[in-house]
Amino acid sequence: MPKLIGLCCALVALAGGIVAHVEPGTALLRAAIAFVAGSLLTQFWYVFLAARITSATELLQTTMDTEEAPSPEAEAEEKAA
Repeated sequence: MPKLIGLCCALVALAGGIVAHVEPGTALLRAAIAFVAGSLLTQFWYVFLAARITSATELLQTTMDTEEAPSPEAEAEEKAA
């Protein structure tokens, strides 16, 4: 996935260079920089942010499941009443 995101960044940089009539060498350099930046930032996202979002979502789901489940004492009180 990081290579795909980097490729998209490079294509956008190349297209911007073509539209802006930039020299070919400069456009390729900008595309290479965009590829590296896109790849590194995607890796950063996976390593630092995506794992925390997943663990926070799982924690929230676990908390919600425990709150919704009635305790055994509450079930016994309902049967007795």
